[in-house]
Amino acid sequence: MTPTLFDVYEILGLVVDGEPVTCHAFSDLHEFIENNLGIFPTEGNLTTIKHSWLKANFRELPLDATLVEVVTYTQAYLLFLINVTIFVDASVATVPTRYLQFVDNIEQASRSVWGIAVLAYLYHSLRKAFTFK
Repeated sequence: MTPTLFDVYEILGLVVDGEPVTCHAFSDLHEFIENNLGIFPTEGNLTTIKHSWLKANFRELPLDATLVEVVTYTQAYLLFLINVTIFVDASVATVPTRYLQFVDNIEQASRSVWGIAVLAYLYHSLRKAFTFK
């Protein structure tokens, strides 16, 4: 039995009608991360962000947080949440930096068709898992 959009909608409650979830390339990952999170990891490859780094830097919102800090912490949390719930991967310790663009504009993200993105990711993952060399 193959999962369908109806299954995604019924099981996950994700929208299946609206604006597409798309990716675009970055010319400078360092700048992109800093523009969205205010800081950037100083260790490792910038194509992925460690969950431990996100937790260390965005675990608790300061009591006197500005609106910009609230948005930044929300983006960091959503980045983590997308990686562990929607685009689940075997590498649970990191999140691809490209996912940060999905929370770059939170208002746009709420209009996006996450159900189709999840189903496409599932099909892609299954194809990779069952492709023999």
